[in-house]
Amino acid sequence: MSANIHSKTPAETPAEKVFSFSFWHLFDVIGPLLLLIVIFLVITLIHPAFFSTANMMTISLQASVNALLAIGMTLVIISGGIDLSVGTMMSLSMVVMAVATTSLGIPMSGAMVIAIGLGIVGGAINGFLIAYGRIPAFIVTLGMLGIAQGTALKLSGGYALYGFPEWFDYIGNGELLGIPFPIWIVAVVAILAHYIFTQRPLGRYTYASGASEESVRRAGVNVKRLRIKIYMFAGFTVGCAAIVLSSRVSSAHPGIGLGYELDAIAAAVIGGASLMGGRGSVMGAVSGALVMATIRFALNVFGMDPFLQQIVVGVVLIGAVYLDTIRVSYEATLTKARARQK
Repeated sequence: MSANIHSKTPAETPAEKVFSFSFWHLFDVIGPLLLLIVIFLVITLIHPAFFSTANMMTISLQASVNALLAIGMTLVIISGGIDLSVGTMMSLSMVVMAVATTSLGIPMSGAMVIAIGLGIVGGAINGFLIAYGRIPAFIVTLGMLGIAQGTALKLSGGYALYGFPEWFDYIGNGELLGIPFPIWIVAVVAILAHYIFTQRPLGRYTYASGASEESVRRAGVNVKRLRIKIYMFAGFTVGCAAIVLSSRVSSAHPGIGLGYELDAIAAAVIGGASLMGGRGSVMGAVSGALVMATIRFALNVFGMDPFLQQIVVGVVLIGAVYLDTIRVSYEATLTKARARQK
């Protein structure tokens, strides 16, 4: 009797329970938002005056540009790629937009379209070189970082450009229904991106290619064209970010975008995007950008030196990537354990 009892296999092992519960998949959905809430609570406990409507609006406004870049960066990271050129491409888009309207006499609305178009073209070039040139994304986009930066400096002479019409300031500094207009722009782009990520072939194939590019290729998908479209979408968000940032600062500075690529990557990773590919979401990207903005805003409130703030951002990025590495390793271990028990 006892021998029979000991010979029975439990209906479900603890590892299987954890696996079936899909903890990490649940974390992908609510983890970034939960992290944001925890950060708010901790900062509020230390500095009670921190939690206010005015501060929330300020943080959201400060996060708007990075959120736009992070949304595009997330799709790139989901595919297993990376884009180091988003910051300087944003600077170049700003400069070209300024030159188009102030020197060439192109209407501001047309110059804005040019800025977005330039971002898309830059993304297409990145995607083409990566897909057809078979050059690593890191090298291509690092090279594009330098090209965009040098071109922006050459066109502007190294100086900030001014002369935008007054109504243009409303895009970055105005309000609609009491909410800063850049937040509305982020909301519209986020909704569009969520639709693409979840409902369109571009999004579905991107997730699949990030998990297994060979499987997508065998399914008949043109992976090279897919790669170009992914980077073009990232370029679209770069153009949108260029318009918002240029309006916020009422100028086009050729060096203002340098460093935004790291913030965008950090926001995407904090938001749950895996550098291994195959994982990420729009909500996570926006939440990650809000986390970054909240941390920086809090450090300013606490009077931390701006140079030390860069150290904190670097630590946060490394920590987020480390947690992602642990997550991937843990899921792989559980998958192997389940396979052995079958």
